[in-house]
Amino acid sequence: MRAMRVLRALLLLSSLQLAAFTEIPAECVIDLRCRECVPDAMPLVESHRAAGGAVRLAPGAQLALACRGTRFVAYPTREALDARCEGGRLRLAHDHSLRHLLELGCQENLFEDVLHEVEHCGPPHQGRAYQTLSAGGAGTRHLATLCFDAERSLPLRARAGAGPALPLRAHRDGAAPRSLLGNFNQLFDARARADAARLYGDEARLNRRLRELLRPDDVTLAGHELAAADLLAPDYFDDQDLRVADFPSNRVLVWRAVARGNLHRLQQDVAARMRKARNASAALDVWAGTHGVMSPGRFPVPRYGGARVRAGRRALALVLVNDPLAAVSEIRAAVFCESACARAPWLRRLLRARSYEVPALGLVFCCDAHSLAAAVPELPRDLIRDVPVGTDGMLIDDDDAL
Repeated sequence: MRAMRVLRALLLLSSLQLAAFTEIPAECVIDLRCRECVPDAMPLVESHRAAGGAVRLAPGAQLALACRGTRFVAYPTREALDARCEGGRLRLAHDHSLRHLLELGCQENLFEDVLHEVEHCGPPHQGRAYQTLSAGGAGTRHLATLCFDAERSLPLRARAGAGPALPLRAHRDGAAPRSLLGNFNQLFDARARADAARLYGDEARLNRRLRELLRPDDVTLAGHELAAADLLAPDYFDDQDLRVADFPSNRVLVWRAVARGNLHRLQQDVAARMRKARNASAALDVWAGTHGVMSPGRFPVPRYGGARVRAGRRALALVLVNDPLAAVSEIRAAVFCESACARAPWLRRLLRARSYEVPALGLVFCCDAHSLAAAVPELPRDLIRDVPVGTDGMLIDDDDAL
């Protein structure tokens, strides 16, 4: 018996040693949400779809990369490259070199943020569009449109859809300057672009500046800080299109507790509804927007944020109060409709533990489209003209049938 135990111990030790010295082939992971993990001008992965913001390839898997309308920096004569995954890197088919993905950037960004004609968005505001070339270069594919207050550097409203392209009325397309700086977004001039990069890229500096502004008035923030958040969440977009959410014109300032709290839950619920509609090839549009400001000047902090989700002739407005410090009386004054959130079962994350009712996380209330229009005068009435008034026009059904 003792000899058997010794034998088993020796076998276990040898198997552990074998496991320790056996090299396990590394998979190739393209994490599209990690800006430092991909080239600045990331090529399209044409052979695989992204799941959860990443493309994963098993060792030996074949990969096709493309720089539609431009060329690779490392290979100026090539618009497309074939490779296979090898040890976490890419073995190129044409010259057999082993390259890291970071070495395979395109000469220009494949996604653009351009000045564009947008309905119900006239001077002094800017109409903008997020777009890219269609497969085969046969035209432009629009992914989102924005109405932008350039003077205050504040997105007023933005629109995205569940389909592969956003349907727009007949128009003439423009293009961003085809240069590295031009594709950083034609939105700001050089000085404004640097200001935006510092603001959104260094939240510690932003909050030091905020505390200094408030210091003479002896205002305490009870530990609350500001953060930069996306108006259109990356998960609103399919596959690799999520990269358009990185454009600075899509950024707003919110309180960090709100960004990590109910804004995150709201965007998760909207994204889940969009995915179900997309998988069912059903039409669904999302308008995200801001209303009012808590601070004047450039880069103001919006008082309200949220989204209006529409399917057919029904819609639901999800309104978020961006003020975790608001008193009870202020919250009552901020809510401008009888909330219907509890009647919309597709708001799974917001309804969990009734978190939408917690002001410290960003209070959320749900309105019919006409109540929203009455409280937000700048909302174009043409967008809701065909939506029935009251419950008949509210998107409060369960989405399991999609």
